[in-house]
Amino acid sequence: MIHSLRIAVADDEPEIRDFFRRFLSRLGHSVVGEACDGAQLVELCKAEHPDLVITDLAMPEMDGVSAIAAIATCSKIPVIIVSSHDRPCEPCHPSVVAYLVKPIEGGELEEAIEKVAESLERADSDHAKSALPPNQQ
Repeated sequence: MIHSLRIAVADDEPEIRDFFRRFLSRLGHSVVGEACDGAQLVELCKAEHPDLVITDLAMPEMDGVSAIAAIATCSKIPVIIVSSHDRPCEPCHPSVVAYLVKPIEGGELEEAIEKVAESLERADSDHAKSALPPNQQ
């Protein structure tokens, strides 16, 4: 079973943030904060250290790509982009694990989150194994 993730969401549209809050709660995850622009997202991530960020790209103050780059300078948080813009030809940043085009279906968002959760669980497991003495690994 996938463990609950602490997720930060960012979108300049309040109804999108509301959708994320309700949908993620139903999946058993907690929204640790919401941001309406990239600058707020960066501050939110510094304060809350979420397991995952879900963000739009086109936002005021600081766009999503700039926010993702700023967050990556101090932590390695995986990012799911949810945008009304088509997927770029090249990935915008290495921390981006999924790019979903609006309007999204709950199933595709759930699948992307499950992949992140599984990856985090594997990393936790690998870290725990590396802490064991060699004869117990």
